[in-house]
Amino acid sequence: MRTVIRYIMAVSLLCATALTANAQKSRILSERIHTLQVRKNGDWQSLPVITLGTDDRIEITFDEFSHDYLRLTYNVKHFDADWKASGLLESEYMEGFNDRPIQDYANSINTTFLYTNYFLELPNDDVKLLVSGNYEVTITDDANHEVLLEARFSVLENIATINASVSGITDIDNNQKNQQLTLDVNYQRLPVNDPQGEIIVRATQNRRSDLMTTTLTPSYVSSGKMQFQHDRHLIFKGGNEFRRFEIINMYRYTQHVDKIDFYDPYFHATLLTDQPTREYRYDQDHNGRYFIRYDQADISDIEADYLFVHFSLKTPEYSGGRLYIDGDFADSGYCDKWQMEYNNRSGCYEKAVLLKMGSYDYRYLWVPDGSTIAGTAKTEGDNFETANEYQIYVWFRQHGTRYDRLVGLCDLRMADN
Repeated sequence: MRTVIRYIMAVSLLCATALTANAQKSRILSERIHTLQVRKNGDWQSLPVITLGTDDRIEITFDEFSHDYLRLTYNVKHFDADWKASGLLESEYMEGFNDRPIQDYANSINTTFLYTNYFLELPNDDVKLLVSGNYEVTITDDANHEVLLEARFSVLENIATINASVSGITDIDNNQKNQQLTLDVNYQRLPVNDPQGEIIVRATQNRRSDLMTTTLTPSYVSSGKMQFQHDRHLIFKGGNEFRRFEIINMYRYTQHVDKIDFYDPYFHATLLTDQPTREYRYDQDHNGRYFIRYDQADISDIEADYLFVHFSLKTPEYSGGRLYIDGDFADSGYCDKWQMEYNNRSGCYEKAVLLKMGSYDYRYLWVPDGSTIAGTAKTEGDNFETANEYQIYVWFRQHGTRYDRLVGLCDLRMADN
């Protein structure tokens, strides 16, 4: 156990120096924490966005690697559209008190890795959220004041209407590798005096912060409406469908698993060796999401075990950048914890990562030296057919006010057009 914990500590601390492009992502900050999930109303496929004034709840769950009693407290902060601290006082964005203890937790049962699963729901009896915008919840161990994680979500006022479409026919090429968004934003219900100065529109693909647009200019503005057409900032590489694997039982191999071995005291799962691709690869994936599941468990959150999952990608070694495993489980983005190393003997990029049992989407991303944006061209290909999801956010800050209101959201899937 000591060797494994030292290994986890090393890779986790290295994540503190990761590329800063993933500002929107929740982050694990301690080697003791694993499987951080931030979801709306318990829906594992949902965006972490709740609507103000409704019964929506954000659920934050995570595992701490011990069975010790810990007094973990949470602190709620409000942020602007760029994930910078807003100008609001605590009493202006929440009702209640910060630094309350998390009271819902349970120890793991019959697992090789001992852990405690924690659960926090917001809003709750102690905390009510008063305004829309971006929020961050920091979880701290009271005993030593260590900040363990940052869980991020958003609160929406559903006022602006967004009509969006995505097409594989773009304004920049005919090679069928890209997708282009077209947007109409209707803000007639808002007191907008200066549309281009008070309305901010952001868009991204598959919840990726490194692809978030920041310089959109409307092609047309009329009374209560703006349009974004033929905007090159709304052209995205198509990528490919995510790869998938499933480990829901240690003794029965399922999707994309080559073998599962027990090397006392831990399980190791070796996935089938992957190959780079350029052609479109159809699959009914979940665009990077994962779902914790143990098929013999009554409660998977505390009965699913952890194991080391071994990834490999068979390819000649690339130069001029770094290769990463990507998916929603990659909590800290492009850092050493998820970076693959080339093995000259096997001719593969390889990486072993500690994951909880369940079903996972994943892919391989290449980050060129000097860049903060990851690409799929080398490993997955780029194809216009890919059923990507696009998230469009509309923010409103009226001149003279002190925070950004999230007033519109559209979650669009390519196949839904």
